[in-house]
Amino acid sequence: MNPTVDDVLDTGYRHPRDPVELWLARQWQEVIGFAVGIRENFFELGGNSLDAARVVNAVLEELGVQLPLNVMTEHPTVESLAARLREHNARLSDPLVLIQRGDGAAPPLFLVHPANGQVGPYAGLAQELGEDFTVFGLQAAGLYADVDPVASVRDMARTYVEAVRAAWPTGPYLLGGCDTGASIAHEMAARLTEDGAEVRLLALVDAGLLDLGPRFDQPPGDLDAVLDRWKELDLVPPDATPEFARRSARVWQANEDAVHDWEPRPYPGPVDVFLSPSGDRPVFADWPSAVTREHTPQDGDVAGPLRGLIG
Repeated sequence: MNPTVDDVLDTGYRHPRDPVELWLARQWQEVIGFAVGIRENFFELGGNSLDAARVVNAVLEELGVQLPLNVMTEHPTVESLAARLREHNARLSDPLVLIQRGDGAAPPLFLVHPANGQVGPYAGLAQELGEDFTVFGLQAAGLYADVDPVASVRDMARTYVEAVRAAWPTGPYLLGGCDTGASIAHEMAARLTEDGAEVRLLALVDAGLLDLGPRFDQPPGDLDAVLDRWKELDLVPPDATPEFARRSARVWQANEDAVHDWEPRPYPGPVDVFLSPSGDRPVFADWPSAVTREHTPQDGDVAGPLRGLIG
């Protein structure tokens, strides 16, 4: 579903949109004790000077940036502080992004980026699952660092499997993806299974069930106009640059080409597909697998049935 301006701007709560906002929002959640939107005031939510010092210390340890102790007074929202730190995006450009830290009772869920390469759109799904669940996103190379995008689904799957196994060495593995991420997650599941690992969940989600964030037409067109439209829709931070739009276009085109050149191989495990009640049947619903279980949430609630599958 493509959001309109009114759809996006009329809602007060906004999820993080990029790695810096995701990281900061998680720091705030761990300090304050609950999830926060990017425009909520740290101190109005109950944060105090000691809590602010903990955030400043986390910034120093993770990003290597020494902020003044009063920075949270001057920048009391995630959005505002992220703008101060965004030049350090490259430090948060690893494939694996921790979106939400759960209680560890269930294995983590790993969600692969859509065609735009970003994992911010999964922040809402993570929150809807509930704060008990750990959720990672896998983001594309080339968005926040000056490196080339990965050119094939199999190469992306290999890189992402390495990142997933480094974070969760023994499994079992819970994988999911939407759009381009469905193809990559399917390839990751096949690779992990071949290696003898247990893939407990492979969830492929129709693009119509999630707001996937910044999108391009085919072809991308005028990038300055595209960036202005993204800002109007509140899909990117207000300080997003033309360079980010250029990188996004490269990543998007690389992902589109990679999926076009990829063929799904038979997968020996079960696949759970989430279908939009109003959309066309996605191609992944008919990919070869041992068992395909279809879910069609009438109210668009992906999190409910997904929560039940995770257990």
